[in-house]
Amino acid sequence: MKSKVKKDDKKTAEKLGKKEDVPVINSFTRILISFTIAGVAIVYRMFPVWNSKIDRNLLAAWNDTIGTEGIIREVPCDPLYRATFTGCEPVRCGRYITDRLVSSSEADSLIKMAEKAFSLSSGSGGATILDLHSGAISYGSRFANVKQLAKDKGIEQLFSKDEIKLYVEIKNRIKKTVEQKWRLEKGRLKLTKPTFFSKMSSKPPATIHDEYWHVHTDTDQYDMFHYTSLLYLNTHNADYKGGRFLFDSPNHNHTVEPKKGRVMIFTSGTENPHHVEKVTAGTRYAITIPFTCHPDYAIPEPNL
Repeated sequence: MKSKVKKDDKKTAEKLGKKEDVPVINSFTRILISFTIAGVAIVYRMFPVWNSKIDRNLLAAWNDTIGTEGIIREVPCDPLYRATFTGCEPVRCGRYITDRLVSSSEADSLIKMAEKAFSLSSGSGGATILDLHSGAISYGSRFANVKQLAKDKGIEQLFSKDEIKLYVEIKNRIKKTVEQKWRLEKGRLKLTKPTFFSKMSSKPPATIHDEYWHVHTDTDQYDMFHYTSLLYLNTHNADYKGGRFLFDSPNHNHTVEPKKGRVMIFTSGTENPHHVEKVTAGTRYAITIPFTCHPDYAIPEPNL
């Protein structure tokens, strides 16, 4: 398959001067339609104990505490998966949830990171994102370069070394979990783009790109994705209303209620169509961290 993601994301407003001259970052706008990365789910004690029972029940409630082994549901894999990256691509597909990878205080620290950026710019509708790779941030109905916006306000380094270190540590924990649960060959799995913070509110959409609640599949948006993970930074029903994550595959519909520090991982193919409910009150925070088996689509750690 050809990648649907343009390769010129590095040009995301590098020539910014005045705020009035902030250009549109067209290749990134699709993220708002595909908050695909918005949830995640996949593995449990690894495939020996996959539960293939069909159910449509609430998979994880906001007031549940999911232990070390996590929750797992298997779904039939997309037949279009190819054995191009043997030892890395999924041979069994599904959804995994755990509350044991990230602490409440670590989630709070990540929200503070996100808010540093979102204090500089926000979307015109109910969805605002910050791409940690390109530095693209929602800017009204467009995108701007957050590094330039920060410099305009005299901020040379948006995130501290300790903040970046925390993000990298958490990303590595999630990556290790994917590798262990799917029994992947060490070193084959790579971080890919877009990796981003999301902030959702009940504010009405200003453009189609604010409508994050449409059903979609991650590989329809970014076909180099193999595994999608989502870390929730605050809690459904406590910090906001709505905003639940719903899997929409036939016979395998599941609902996941976000909880601070909860991690979901899922295989990114058409076996896992999904959407996010509209947020009706409060503000929902999350970070999406996708992984690929394709070495050409690996990205470095953020430098913001």
